[in-house]
Amino acid sequence: MRIIFKLTFIVFGLGLIAFMLFLDSQPEQFITQEQPEESPTIGDDEPSYIEENEEATGEEPEEKIMKEVEQVESEEVIADSQDGLSDGETVEIEHANPFHTLIGEASDELVSLYGEPDRVEPSQYGYEWFVWNRDDLYLQAGIQGGSIVTIYTNLPNNQTEPFEIGESYDHLASTWNFEREITITNDYQFNLSPKEIRTNPIIEVDGVWVQLYIDTFDQELSSIRYIDGDTVVLHQPYSLIYKGSLPEKPTLTESEWEQVEKGMARQVFDLTNHFRQKHGLDPLDWDEDTSAVAFGHSKDMRDNAYFSHHSPTHGDLGERLTNGGVQYQRAAENIAARYVDAGAAMEGWLNSEGHRVNLMNEDLTHLGVGVHRDFYTQNFMTPW
Repeated sequence: MRIIFKLTFIVFGLGLIAFMLFLDSQPEQFITQEQPEESPTIGDDEPSYIEENEEATGEEPEEKIMKEVEQVESEEVIADSQDGLSDGETVEIEHANPFHTLIGEASDELVSLYGEPDRVEPSQYGYEWFVWNRDDLYLQAGIQGGSIVTIYTNLPNNQTEPFEIGESYDHLASTWNFEREITITNDYQFNLSPKEIRTNPIIEVDGVWVQLYIDTFDQELSSIRYIDGDTVVLHQPYSLIYKGSLPEKPTLTESEWEQVEKGMARQVFDLTNHFRQKHGLDPLDWDEDTSAVAFGHSKDMRDNAYFSHHSPTHGDLGERLTNGGVQYQRAAENIAARYVDAGAAMEGWLNSEGHRVNLMNEDLTHLGVGVHRDFYTQNFMTPW
């Protein structure tokens, strides 16, 4: 009996050990999170455009002549004074280190090249944007704790190597391996759709992540974002599978959000004018009253959970501009939502036929931009 008991005990013990080894060999459970809650979007197929509007007389005009411009179906994309150099002074950057090698370095590396930034603006991700905006330079550098965590640019610069703004997509695709699955620190795996491979692939260069934004109409590199792994995960620009937990984004007060939103609005304005400059068009002038109307529409869309050029309570673009005291001849509107920041939203618009028409319209002279959280509105207009 004792022998039988001992054998039973030994068999049970061996079975328990085998079961524990089996459990230990199983991979940790991953959590799938689709690309941020809802995919980024840039509005409906026909961005709002008003061809003519009667001159305001202080009274409600009897009739407004409004004509919608036919638009080709747009693709939905799945996200002052200078304190630095004096006028005429240039910076020798021919032998400066490439941007991707500056990620993780001190912000002084950029200040020594370009002087003090033209603006410093907060972001919703915990870093500050150092912004250099000049005729031949547009650069946003995310600075956290004195170190560079991301750099974004859309103008040619020697420091973008091994890439070149304006480089063809075909050349990029033949030189670099655009993968559908990207793993960061073994805990986070991003899955890119075929559309994202064509519009915004991401690759690793010397331990730094690089997002390449493609102008799908010109089939060339439009802008570049250099970024460290932690900040990519914070942005969550693609569908994500992860284990463990996600990093928490900073909790901002209303006043902090207000400053972030003003910064993003100004960035959209700058990027719009650089895009126009690239295509030989005159820059647009900033209009404060129109910006207030644009902000009101972004806030209205987010607060009331809709996404349209027509507000259930404030009407269409013409009604909103008129009620905002804006006297205009022509007007147009682009809207976007759920992009990670101003640069990403701008890339979404320029890759949509209808929205691109508004960006490049030679008959529009002024622009107001309003951002509320991750809702973006551009209101273009020509005043009387």
